[in-house]
Formats: sequence, structure tokens, C-alpha cells
Amino acid sequence: MTHLQLAENLLDRLLDSELTKLDEAELRTLVHGIERLARKAVAASAEALVEISDRGFDTRWGHRNGRDLLIDELRLSPAEAARRMRITTAIVAMRTLTGDQRPPVHPDLAAGVRAGVISEAAADTVLSVYDKIPAAVDHDERASAAASLAEAATCFRPREIRMLGDRLLAHLDPDGQLTEPSDRARHRALTLSPQDAQMMSKLTATLDPATRAKLDVLLDTWAAPGKHNPDDPCPTDPDEAARTDLRSPAQRRHDAFSAMLTHIIATGALGSSKGSPAQVVITIPIDKLERMTGVVTTPSGGTIPVADAVELAGHNHAWLAVMDLQEQPLYLGRTKRLASHAQRIMLDIRDKGCTKPGCCLPSSWVQAHHDTDWSNGGATDINNLASACPSHHATIGAGPHQWSTTIMKSGPYRGRVGWIAPAHIDPTRTPRVNHLHHPDELLEQVRQRKRRGPSATDDPWRG
Repeated sequence: MTHLQLAENLLDRLLDSELTKLDEAELRTLVHGIERLARKAVAASAEALVEISDRGFDTRWGHRNGRDLLIDELRLSPAEAARRMRITTAIVAMRTLTGDQRPPVHPDLAAGVRAGVISEAAADTVLSVYDKIPAAVDHDERASAAASLAEAATCFRPREIRMLGDRLLAHLDPDGQLTEPSDRARHRALTLSPQDAQMMSKLTATLDPATRAKLDVLLDTWAAPGKHNPDDPCPTDPDEAARTDLRSPAQRRHDAFSAMLTHIIATGALGSSKGSPAQVVITIPIDKLERMTGVVTTPSGGTIPVADAVELAGHNHAWLAVMDLQEQPLYLGRTKRLASHAQRIMLDIRDKGCTKPGCCLPSSWVQAHHDTDWSNGGATDINNLASACPSHHATIGAGPHQWSTTIMKSGPYRGRVGWIAPAHIDPTRTPRVNHLHHPDELLEQVRQRKRRGPSATDDPWRG
């Protein structure tokens, strides 16, 4: 019996035990012990991930790297996978190219996680604070700061660690003189959240000084009262428009940002991205267009009300694709003709995103893959093209450990892209399609599974 089987058996026994027989002290000891085991499991997982990477198994299993393995096989979110890999890099002893082993980058943090006294969230917070230490701080002070942060992580929560980290950073660079352009460059960021139930998105950013200066110019000009007001788009009297503008400063900044995006897209200055024109593409089923109700999708996976989509297509140089009830295209048009990109747009409309089973990346993130390679006579035709994100596109090839694709010729998914796993993953080489961009298909499979009962051979991706 392996160590893993032994650990699982012990946990199964714990799950099957009668906790009502435990007294108050025993229950408290139990919950602390379980948490300690979960934290140690993070260290064990990190060790396994490094071993898998060192021996090249992640690529052999069809993944580009360990992060993709965590997302595809363990079904972690991209954010969770990124955090796990960041912690792994910090706490595991790595092998050099010569085979020698070097100690962990953060030895004190590694010891705490292995002992089960530092949680995954606390470890990630420590690394986030450490990353903000200016590069000009000398090695000894950085090492001392890392040790102090690791010690704090054994007895404080993430929020408190961040507060202590701010004090520590202020001590290391009290007047900001040690912060260099490279430090600011490392921390620049702009993040866009998924849409909420009201189809609204939250935009957060950490801007470098130059970008902030340019944004100030935009907002001072375009976000002034009376400017770019959706309720008064063409004012005849600028002074009256400013006086009657009831928008809050935050709303004016939003509208200025929207106007800037409209202006940039309309000029055509963005060119193309991955073969598609850098324009908004709206896909509308014919029944929703007739009723002018409901919501429709964009290539980025976003949603927009039908009425707003029609207005956008009519006035903002957006593409409009109308689909029949079987999701086949009826019409593709735009206020300005750009026929050379129409084929790629129809590819985006058909696939809606990466076609690899289990991948949720939208059309705006994908590349066009030739099912029959161009070098082998494959035509650049919609019936020979498949959407694949860069990560999964890299796994396609003729090698024994690579995937292949095919356009389904029959069955309920005729015309869709099927992915065929290498023989060591699936000896049957059965094509499988991605349902994540077609959620109604997954819902129907759930209904069928419920009607007939679960089966050991159920495969939601089978074509």
C-alpha cells in the first residue's frame, strides 16, 4: 500500500467516524489537525509538481506546463493555478541543469508550509509583499525581511500580514528613494473582472506615473461636465449641457473611457488580432433579433443586451452576425465592409472559443489552426480551420505525445471540431468536442445522465 493510499484510507475512516462521540476539546484538536494536514498537502503537491516538471511528464500528458496541468486535470481556476505555481516555485528545492539541488528560494516559508503552520493564502500574501521590496535593497536586508514575513505568517491572517508588510516596506524604503523604474514596471497592472449578474464589469489598475499622466489628460478633457453624455450626445449649448449634467464624477469618467474606446476602434488604428479585425463582433440569434429581447455574446465571452448590440453595430463599426435557430449563419455584415476578415469572423462565430475539450478561453484569445496542415495541402477554408488558444494550439502535432484535430463529419456535432488525444492518454483515439461554449449541450447531457443513471463510461466531451 502506497503512502497516498494509506493517507486516503485514514481520511476515509475519519469521514466515517461518529464525531458526536468527541468532546469539545477533541473536536477542537480535530479541526486544527485537519487544517494542518491540508496545509502540509500543499507542500506535498508542490513537491510532486516539481518532480513532474523535471521529468517532462506535464508535456507528455498534453500540457504546456504545470499551470495548465492544474487547470486541465485538477480543474483549478487560472487564479488558483497561478497561486499554486507561485508558491511551488518559492518553497521547493529545485534541480539545476547539472542535476545539483539548490535550496528553496524562501527557506523559512518552505519550512512553515511543510510543518502545516502556514496556510496557502498566507504564503501567497508573504510572496506578494516580498515582491514589492525594491530591487536596490541589499541581500541581507531582503533575507531578513523574508524571514520576518514567514514568521508573521505562522501567527497572523493574510490581511494582518499585508498590514505588517506595509510597515516593513516603509522601513526598508522610508522616503521612496530606493524605488527604481524597474520596480514600478514589475507592479504595473490592469485587471478586468468577469461580468456580474447585471452584465457589469469591474476594472482595477495599478498605473505607472507616465500612464497616470496621460489618463489625467484624457479625464480632464473628456470627463468634464457636459462632455460625452449618453443622455445628451449632441448638445447645442456646451454651457447648458455642463449645467444640466447630473452624472457623478465616476460616471463621467466611465463615459469618457467608453468614448475613448469607440474613437480608437472606429479609426481602425488597432489593425488585427490573431487574424481577426480588432472590431466588436456581435452574434444574434434570429428569434432574439425579431423580439429585440434577451442578451447576446461577443468574441471575448461577454454578454450585451440585444437592443444595445444593434445600436452598437449600427453606429460603432461593429460586425453583426445573425444566426438561425440551429446556430447556422444567416447574415454577416458591418457598417464598413472588410471582406478579407469575414472567414475568420465566421470561425469565431462557429466555435465561440478554443475548441479543446474543457478549455473556456473565448474567441478573442484563440488562433486559427489548420485541421489538415497547410504544408500538407490543407486549404485555408472554414471547413479546415479550428479555433485553438495558444496553449492548446502548441499541443497539436504529429508526434506520439501530441494531439490531433478533425472536423466531425457526422453525428449530433457534425461540422464541429473534434480533438483526438494521443494513444497513451486515450487508446481508442475517440474525437471529443468542447461543450463549454455551448452550455445547452452540457445541460442536456446532465439531463440524460439523470434519466438513465450514472455510468462509469460517461464522457461529457465525447463527440
